[in-house]
Amino acid sequence: MMKHAAEKYFRKIIVIAISWLTVLFTVPVRASSVIDVGLTVSQFSAELVAPSSFIATEPDGKKATLNKGKYFIAADKGNIKLGDRQLASGTVLEIEEQEDKNGASAGRPRQHFTVNRQEYRGTLKICLTNEGKKLTVINRVPIEYYVNSVLGPKSSPIWPDEAIKAQAVAARSLAWYYKHHPENNLFDVRAVEPETFYGGIRNENKNITKVAAQTVGQVLYFNGSPAMTFACESSGGRTVSASEILQKDIPYLQAVEDYDTDCPSFTWEKKIQAVTISRLLEQGGHKIGRLRGYRISDSEKPDQKDRYPSGRVKTIFWQGELGSVTMTGQELADMLALSSNWFDVYVTDPVPQKLDVPIENGYGIEVGKKQIPIEIKGREKKSWQSVIPGYHFLEGSADETILFKGKGIGRGLGLSKWGAKGMADTAPENAEDYYKTILQHYYPGTELISAY
Repeated sequence: MMKHAAEKYFRKIIVIAISWLTVLFTVPVRASSVIDVGLTVSQFSAELVAPSSFIATEPDGKKATLNKGKYFIAADKGNIKLGDRQLASGTVLEIEEQEDKNGASAGRPRQHFTVNRQEYRGTLKICLTNEGKKLTVINRVPIEYYVNSVLGPKSSPIWPDEAIKAQAVAARSLAWYYKHHPENNLFDVRAVEPETFYGGIRNENKNITKVAAQTVGQVLYFNGSPAMTFACESSGGRTVSASEILQKDIPYLQAVEDYDTDCPSFTWEKKIQAVTISRLLEQGGHKIGRLRGYRISDSEKPDQKDRYPSGRVKTIFWQGELGSVTMTGQELADMLALSSNWFDVYVTDPVPQKLDVPIENGYGIEVGKKQIPIEIKGREKKSWQSVIPGYHFLEGSADETILFKGKGIGRGLGLSKWGAKGMADTAPENAEDYYKTILQHYYPGTELISAY
């Protein structure tokens, strides 16, 4: 009888054990909700300010307590020089928790490190790179704080909550993607990524943070993997596919209609003198002399040789007195600080931006002046352009001006800040969780899950 009871007991134990093992190996493990951000990457030095004493922990576990103050960090003969101390690569810095005389937490707001005059939450990790000659400063911070910092400058607290929530999920999902596909073995993502800037505490906005918190832990997945949810400021009416920007097809990053017409830079224009462009080209290593012409097809009649299907500029050709150069549209946009690579180019005659017109009373006496803005439309196309399609000759005069007229801000890939606002503004009354509709529009086929 006792033997039978014992066997029954052991069988029960085995069943329970198997059940726990099944749960262990089938339920997704909650990943850590922190991210490693490269603040300064492969630099010779960095400035660190500690508002209170802090602890430096080297990879071998050795700890040292340092006083508050300003420090300069630099690489020094295979070690990290922090003030007058020599530390090993991989040292972690953490603000020491303040305690009262009884050993309890002092209850003061937590203090934070400042790196190169930017204040950051979390801890810091200092690593050597470039054979010990340079250093990289890494900020380990909870993803929610990272999202709050990234979102601050890219949204507005007076915008509809659903637009802010959609932006928060997109920013968090991209951070989650980088966490699972880190840029290198030191950190997950750089503080400066295309159209995503992490500026620490200074960029946080309390009102935006409060709205974003309603989506805490929510990220987008596609086919069981984190989605690469790039976002932009404004696409100019239609987003761009990943195949155009990244040269690879991603099912959830296709070109879709954008609703960003409220963006102040939905269309834009910028005038630059030809001699300035020549100088900037030379500074960039293209010594082609004074400009004599350029070639680019019209966006209304795009040539696949120099424009993408969206109409954005793929390449543009510049001819100078000493040579020529072909550069990508994005290279030119970066060089000239253009809002995007979706633009047309015109040769214009130099004219003032505004015209002063006198105001006279009924007796013909001038009583004031009125400024009238002048719109530059560009020269009419010449007949020879039909012989050399897309080519424009330049006269080479000192005041010759080139006009760039374009659309949108940034690359135009994924959810756009102004497009999300546009959709939220026209959402059905009392629509619940409309941010999910916005996300499905820009990232079709993705699935929203709670990662942590």
